Order: sequence, then C-alpha cells, then structure tokens
Amino acid sequence: MATTVEAADATITVSETYTLNGVDYGNTISKTYTANGNVVQRIMSIPTALTSIFNFGASDSAGQADKSNFKYFRITNLDDTNYMTLQIEDATPDTIFLKLNAGECITLFDNEYDIDQAGRTFASWKQITAIKGTSDTDAIDVEFFCVTG
Repeated sequence: MATTVEAADATITVSETYTLNGVDYGNTISKTYTANGNVVQRIMSIPTALTSIFNFGASDSAGQADKSNFKYFRITNLDDTNYMTLQIEDATPDTIFLKLNAGECITLFDNEYDIDQAGRTFASWKQITAIKGTSDTDAIDVEFFCVTG
C-alpha cells in the first residue's frame, strides 16, 4: 500500500520582545525543516514519579520516532504552579536534567549533545533516545510537539 501522506515543511518561529526604559530588545528567528512526513502532538499528565514522555529509536513506533529523522521537539509545562524535572537521555544512559517551571517550554532543534561531567573536554555527539519527566509536588500536564522527516 502506498502512502497518501504528502510531506510538508515545518516552520518554527521563536520571537522575543522586551522593552526596557523605552528601548526595544529581542529578535525573531525562523527555521524551516523541509519534507517532513511525521508529527506527534500530545498533552499528557506527569505525576511525581518518573514518567516516560517520548523515545527516539531505530524506527517509528508507538511512543517513539526514528532518531535519524529527528527535526524538532518542544515540550511545554502547562501547569500554573508546579515545575517539572525534565530528563533527556542517550543510550548510555547519560542524562541531562533541566528544570521546566510552570508555563515554560524547552525546544530542541537537534537531537545530539555531549555531556562531560568534568566540563572540560568535548568527546563526541550522542543522540537523544529518551525524554522523561517528574513533576515537583502535584501531577502536572505537559504538551509536546515533535516533527520528524
């Protein structure tokens, strides 16, 4: 069976505006990813226990996208009070921990990173394999948006 899905471009725009003492600061940038055939958008609850949010692996499957086709990922904390601890892991699993306060979002424009615990030397790029989270005090809702080729 041949697909009837037509690949499309995804344009991501980030805009900052700030006025201080009558002077405007900020900028707007846009990046377009061409010929994308997959998108996942979901709102889900994150309890105070570690919860798997999304995975990247060798192929597309339920709750997972093909890591070789990664284009863009955004996660937003929809809560109005509580923060979440976001965990971004590779296959090792080396882990980056990020605090995502109420109403904030984090965007990933690439799925490669390196962690050096001593903070002195770049070793090699590693691909993200899992995104997980834990809420601070009470369960929170998050929304994620993922585009792959």
